[in-house]
Amino acid sequence: MFRLTTLQLIFILFVLASVLAFQACSSTARLNTIAPPATVAHAPVYQPKLSSITIPVSIPLSAIEDKLNHELRGTLYKDDNLEDDDLMVTVLKKGRMTIRAEKDKLYFNVPLQVHAKGRWQWGPCKTCPSFSKTEATSFDMVVQTESRFGLTNDYKVNTITSSSFEWGNTKPYIHLGPLKIGLARFIEPAMKQQMNTIARQLDKEIQNRLNLRQYVTDTWVQLQQPVKLDDNLNAWLTVKPQEVRMAPLYAHNGSLHTRLGINSFIQVSTDGKPQTQVNRTLPRLIIDSRLSDDIQIGLTATVPYTQASTLLQQQVANQTYTFDDGKSQLTVRDAAITPSGEQLILMLDVDGKTKAGLFTKKLVGKIYLRGTPYYDAQTASIKLRDVDYDLDTKDMLLSTANWLAKNKFKEMIQSQVNIPVQSQLTDVRDMLQQTLNKSGRLHESVLLHGAVSDLALENIYLSPIGIQAVVNARGSLTATIDKL
Repeated sequence: MFRLTTLQLIFILFVLASVLAFQACSSTARLNTIAPPATVAHAPVYQPKLSSITIPVSIPLSAIEDKLNHELRGTLYKDDNLEDDDLMVTVLKKGRMTIRAEKDKLYFNVPLQVHAKGRWQWGPCKTCPSFSKTEATSFDMVVQTESRFGLTNDYKVNTITSSSFEWGNTKPYIHLGPLKIGLARFIEPAMKQQMNTIARQLDKEIQNRLNLRQYVTDTWVQLQQPVKLDDNLNAWLTVKPQEVRMAPLYAHNGSLHTRLGINSFIQVSTDGKPQTQVNRTLPRLIIDSRLSDDIQIGLTATVPYTQASTLLQQQVANQTYTFDDGKSQLTVRDAAITPSGEQLILMLDVDGKTKAGLFTKKLVGKIYLRGTPYYDAQTASIKLRDVDYDLDTKDMLLSTANWLAKNKFKEMIQSQVNIPVQSQLTDVRDMLQQTLNKSGRLHESVLLHGAVSDLALENIYLSPIGIQAVVNARGSLTATIDKL
C-alpha cells in the first residue's frame, strides 16, 4: 500500500491551496440588466411660426397699357338722341392710349375723335312757325390726365385724376354756305368743363379694370394647395395663409411695384399628402409699408435610430477605455440607440476587468445609459447632455462593478456621442431649392421663383422612427405679374 511521506503530503496540500487561491483571485460578474422600454414622449404638435411670405410684385406699364387698349376701343361714348338736348355726340378712341408713370402718379394720353351734331331752333313768336337748322362737325383731341394712385382695402387701385386736353389734327368747324367757320374757341370752354366728367369716368374705368382682387385671390387659394417636395421622402409643403398685407404702389423703370405679404403658417410633412381644407375667404387688405422680402419655412429632418446606432457603433465599438492608471479597463463590443420619453438610451455591450492586488474581477454584459439630446450649432450635430446610467444598470453596477460606477466612463461616452445632421440639412435645403428652382405659375398671370439662403435648426424631439430636427429655412420668393 502506497503511503505518502509527510513531505509529499505537505507538497500536495500546497499545490491544492495554490490552485484554489488562484481561482479565488479571478472571478467574472455578469450584468443581467433589463433594457429600458423603447418609448417616446407624446410628440408635440409642431407649431410653425407665423411667417410672412412677402412677394415683390411688378406690373409692367406695358401690360396695363395693352389691357386698357384692348378693352377700351372703338366707341367710348354715344348719345344719338337729338330730341332731349338738341345734341348728338359720339366719342371714338383714335389710336393707341399711352401710359407713363412717376412715383405715385400715372399719366395717360388718350387720342379721341368726336362726332357731334347740333340742332338749333328759332321761332319769332309762339304762334309763328319755327325754323330749325342742324349742323354736324368732327374733330380730334388728345385728353391728357394725371392720376395719383393708391390701394384700397378691397384690393382696388384707387386713383384721383385731373385732366386737360389738346386739339388734334382736325379742329371743329361748320360750313355756312361757302364759309368754313372754326368752332374751337367756342367749344373749348365747354370742353374744359367736361374734363372733370372725363376724369371721373377714367377713375371708374381704372378701378373696374385694374382690380387686384382676382390675382390675390388666385394666389391665396393656390398657396393652400400642398406641394410635393420629394418622392423618396414623400415630403409635402403646406401653407395656411392668415392675412394679406401690401405695400403702397410706386412707379419705377416702366413698372408699377409693390410687395404682397401673406402672413402664413408654413410647414413640411413626410407622412403623405396632407388633407387640407381650402379657405377661399380673402381677408381685407392691410396697407403696410414695412414689409420685408424674406420668407421663413418650418420643416423637419429625421435621423432614423438605425442610422444613429450605426454612427454610435463607429464612434465607440471595439474601443477600450482604461481607468485607475491602467488597473481597470472596459471594451465596448456593440452599441445601439433607442428612444425613452424625451431622452435617448445608449446600449453598450461590454466586457471589462479590474485588478486589485492579486485579485482580478471581470465584467461582461450590457449597460444602459440615458441622456438628453440637443443640437450643437458649431458642429451641426446632435449631442447628449446629462448622460447617466439607467437606474437598473446603476443598481447592478453598485452591487457587481462598483469600480465602473465610480469612474468617468459615462463622461467619456457623453463627449464621444456625435450625430452629424449637416447632410440631412443639406438634403432639405437642396430639396427646397429644387422645388423653388422650378419657376411656375400660381395663375396664368403670376410667375413665381425663389431661393433658399440658409437653414437654422431650432429644436429636436424624438419620434417612434428617429430623431427629428425642426428646421427653419430662410430665403426669398419673388413674383411677377406679366399679364393682365
